[in-house]
Amino acid sequence: MAFVDFEGKAMFAKVFERNRDMGENLPDGDQKNKIALEQGHYVMNVKITPETKQQMISEGVPTKGMVGQLFKEDDEGNLFYKCKRPHFNPRINKGEGGVMGAPTVMDSNNDPWDSDVNIGNGSDVKVRLDVWEKKIVTMHAVKVLQLEEFVADNTGLAGF
Repeated sequence: MAFVDFEGKAMFAKVFERNRDMGENLPDGDQKNKIALEQGHYVMNVKITPETKQQMISEGVPTKGMVGQLFKEDDEGNLFYKCKRPHFNPRINKGEGGVMGAPTVMDSNNDPWDSDVNIGNGSDVKVRLDVWEKKIVTMHAVKVLQLEEFVADNTGLAGF
């Protein structure tokens, strides 16, 4: 296993046990079943530059197969990487599975992050990925370098 570290801007961070993605908004099917089997996912999109993407690839982050599809572009053409981590990994411990839990989240001084404080869109973050054999990638840790306050949408219109 190798670590790959990169920096970018956090978007839609769900990196705490209390807000992990449980797939409740997905239609019934394979993707929803996988999230249920893994007891939810910790996810965060991180906006990156083309240079950061190339650095990540050169350090072993795959660009092929299902995991290679984690490099994405938004509607405005901005690059981002979809960081993911299952809460429970059914494939480890000789197939018995095991709880991985939430990624480590810390502040810029490497002190533990207050998990009651959400990471707002546009926060500067450094992310550490676990990369196994250039095939499997898991979000390991998040360091919040500069927090942007999370502002909840109470209108129900989600920025309409």
